[in-house]
Amino acid sequence: MIEAQDVGVDLLVEVLVRRSQALAPALAAVVNAQRSLDALRPALASLPAVVTPELAQGAMATENAWRAMEQEFGLLKAQDASRALGSRAKGRSTLAHDRRESGQLLGVRRGNAVLYPGFQFDKYGGVHKVITALIQLAHRARRSDEDLAQWICLPSGYLDGDRPVDRLQDADAVLAAAQGHFGVEW
Repeated sequence: MIEAQDVGVDLLVEVLVRRSQALAPALAAVVNAQRSLDALRPALASLPAVVTPELAQGAMATENAWRAMEQEFGLLKAQDASRALGSRAKGRSTLAHDRRESGQLLGVRRGNAVLYPGFQFDKYGGVHKVITALIQLAHRARRSDEDLAQWICLPSGYLDGDRPVDRLQDADAVLAAAQGHFGVEW
């Protein structure tokens, strides 16, 4: 009888473990939602004007897009971007900074830092050739590097629904799509 109880307890424990594993993502989502609300409420309360649902939804979508970009491609610190470019210098971050200042590298502001989207680096330690042209085009259209980085990662009707990031090797098509999107005439 004791052995039967032990088997029964073991089965019960096994079922509980499986169910808790299945519930873990839902529990994590609830905890994340509560933390998000705890952070958002004071921020919204501190604003002098009413925040519309559309504005809040737009801000949330933009933040989610940044997070997706970081998860898929990485957002590199200057030192890591310089390393990706092949720099072996002790003060590595200067290479990325200099390339960004000269319009050869895309850097985006996130918080108090400038980060470099990983999608722009090719597997040979360089930057995709189209990146410099895209930066120039966006700046002529008075668009920020952040606008450009977001556009590169979104599906484009000019590319039959493909994302520019997935077609960086096809410089002509990506540049034509950017011209159409940003409204730049040559």
